[in-house]
Amino acid sequence: MNNMDFKLFLKELSLMEHPIALGGCRAQKIHYDCCDYNIIIFDNTNNSDSVVQIDSGFVRLHHANLNESRIEILNKYDNLEIISDPKWELKIFLSKINEKKSLVSQAYSRKCIVESQVCLVKAKNDLDISDPFASCWVKCAAYFLIDAVLSLNNKQNCPVHTLNSIRKLKPNTLNDSLSLITECIGFERSTNSLLLRMLKSTQGFSDMIEKNNHSKIIKNKADYLIKNSLLSDCYFYLGNVNRNNFYKIKDMSSKLPEFIHILKTGFDLENDIVKLQSDINALTSIANVMLKD
Repeated sequence: MNNMDFKLFLKELSLMEHPIALGGCRAQKIHYDCCDYNIIIFDNTNNSDSVVQIDSGFVRLHHANLNESRIEILNKYDNLEIISDPKWELKIFLSKINEKKSLVSQAYSRKCIVESQVCLVKAKNDLDISDPFASCWVKCAAYFLIDAVLSLNNKQNCPVHTLNSIRKLKPNTLNDSLSLITECIGFERSTNSLLLRMLKSTQGFSDMIEKNNHSKIIKNKADYLIKNSLLSDCYFYLGNVNRNNFYKIKDMSSKLPEFIHILKTGFDLENDIVKLQSDINALTSIANVMLKD
């Protein structure tokens, strides 16, 4: 699929009347063949994301607001490629964000660090009562800290490409902490057989929570990464998907114990209490240092 395909698709859906942009790794020119087209439609609605397959490629439609103020959303609007902007509204909106790029990045990184601390407190509390969701919170904390480090390096978290971005970061005190953070996530366990089991569960969890065919994109990307021996990258990607979906039900997790069974495999959860306590201590220390800097 090429750019003309999805532009024709948008025109057929009568969406070109709205400001539209291409985001994600394709806008940043770092995509693989498996990557979907992240299309952001600024139609000022709260419609859920939808996924459409065109030939062998995928388009993921996001709906957005030109009056957006949430820092985690504004941070994603760096380097968008404008597709349609009839009244120049989007260009003006993005220029305002660009003027505050440094402030947005710093605010987002701080939000991620604080969110990781919240996760770690919940992980510790769950560990004290032997709640199986403790490991989910540890994983989430680690992913949030990675988001924070990337933001402080002016990098977007494009999950399929994140480890490649990390490998290219210049050594310094902040970036050196990533090795300990990724160790808490568990990349060293990446094998073909484990990833195939994780993939199946991750797809299932996505279907349960998102209900929008995102699972087809997940499989497409995971298959590509495994085929190209990018096992750690695949592990990170699947974990990031599960982090995002777990967070959608985080306030209900204790009331939905059935989810732990699919997350045990999809998230590759740790059940060693000593290891979990060690990870909590390590991540807490990193988060505290980052918040002071």
